[in-house]
Amino acid sequence: MDLLHPQPGERVLDACAAPGGKTILAAEAMKGQGTLVAMDPAVPRLAPLRQNVARLQLGVVTIVQGDAARPQAVPELEAGFDAVLLDVPCTNTGVIRRRPDARWRFSPERLKAAVERQRAILDGAAPLVKQGGRLVYSTCSLELEENEEQVRGWLARHPEFTLAESRRLFPPETGTDGAFSALLLRRK
Repeated sequence: MDLLHPQPGERVLDACAAPGGKTILAAEAMKGQGTLVAMDPAVPRLAPLRQNVARLQLGVVTIVQGDAARPQAVPELEAGFDAVLLDVPCTNTGVIRRRPDARWRFSPERLKAAVERQRAILDGAAPLVKQGGRLVYSTCSLELEENEEQVRGWLARHPEFTLAESRRLFPPETGTDGAFSALLLRRK
């Protein structure tokens, strides 16, 4: 969340929001000021998010069902977000020590499908970020194709953005789950 750095008064989009942990952290950082749109394509996954937002009385949060790869189909989305968080679906190779089943679900075909889905989400979300705004791309994967290579290819297609910072958590070095995140800034 520190790469996204949501501020009070901002318009923020959590485009892959369910189950809602990052939405809650962002809303708390906004201190009740601004707008946070929490979106996910999976309707069943929105129920726990709605319950947590209501329980915590997070008035800045609006929950919508929609796909970040096709934001034009979501009436609640308009361009001009100060910050967009894309915690995208991935192969989960960074969480194998906690979820050993991820190892058995991994395949070259699944990797290819994940990379294509991530690319579509990145491309769909790009126009939603206002000039001078921030886009944070993150995965719980260790695969270069889903992380550094994905960001490098996307930046080549989107010169209106620049890479400000990227981080990789490697379990043997950090003692945490594996993950990757990149802060991308839209030029003014």
